[in-house]
Amino acid sequence: MVICPPLASLRALLLAVLLGASIASKAQSTGSDSDTDSSAGAGDSWSSDLKAPLRPADNVGGSWNATLLYGQMTDAALVDVFVFNFGWEEAKLLTGEIGYTLKDSNPIVRFLDPVLSSIDVATNLTYQDDPAGNIYELNAFIMARWSDFPWSKTIRTTFGVGGGLSYASDIPSIEIHHNKPDGDYKNLLHYIAVEATFALPKRPDWQLVYRLHHRSGVFGLMGADNVGNTAVQIGLRHYFK
Repeated sequence: MVICPPLASLRALLLAVLLGASIASKAQSTGSDSDTDSSAGAGDSWSSDLKAPLRPADNVGGSWNATLLYGQMTDAALVDVFVFNFGWEEAKLLTGEIGYTLKDSNPIVRFLDPVLSSIDVATNLTYQDDPAGNIYELNAFIMARWSDFPWSKTIRTTFGVGGGLSYASDIPSIEIHHNKPDGDYKNLLHYIAVEATFALPKRPDWQLVYRLHHRSGVFGLMGADNVGNTAVQIGLRHYFK
């Protein structure tokens, strides 16, 4: 399956909403800072605390994380799965992942602040029990993350969008056109990860993760006849220094 054209406008809308929430939060913090020096320090601390998914020590920069995810393949395009309009396919997926959050002092992170809260680089190994046989995927990607939400003192929430490359040991059955069995199918495709995470304020280093796991030929950009596919996964992530 391929990503539907409306996805571009949907992404633009999401980015606009996230940017607005981030700027509003920053403005609120700045306004309270102007009253007194002591309130300024408190405001800076509050804003800094929400800047990244967690503060395991004094700074999220340099934090590693490990994630375990389990999910199932869907029968719909990414944009439909995003709005919970899908059914299930037979294949199930199990993913083990290691990620690293770039330091706040990183030039890219500083340039994108306050639009983005943090940037992660990650790689994962995914096992898929495809009807045609066992398949292993190696996915490497970069994820931009937002976490500056007004309710984060109650439920620490992040939203992330990542992109990179996905290599499958074999072609998943769902990626093959029924009327084109001998097409030019590629093992290497584009990888997209869209996720939301939730954590308790007192235990920000443990997150519940909801992810959309997507492989795509990007409308022929990868030179492949593969049909894109999307899986829904739920898992647990732990951050550590």
